[in-house]
Amino acid sequence: MAPTRGAAWIDPAVLILRLLEAGHSLTSADSTARQFPSWRNAPGPALQAFTAANAAAWAENARADNAPWKAAMGRHASAFETWAKTFPVR
Repeated sequence: MAPTRGAAWIDPAVLILRLLEAGHSLTSADSTARQFPSWRNAPGPALQAFTAANAAAWAENARADNAPWKAAMGRHASAFETWAKTFPVR
């Protein structure tokens, strides 16, 4: 896999999904991600767009393959998208 370019806050955003998968709450996962300056300064509209796209991708993955872990990731991504709508605009 080749490296890609993107906003630095995307890595903590993906980490949040993995923390949710591991059983953390959104509050706990966000607290962990806030250790990264890029996450603390993430622009709300961009974060909302990312989480919406990510939730849509996981929903599609879950529809295409009924593996339980994919359905769980779809639920986590959807919850993260809902939470991101409350993220402050910066």
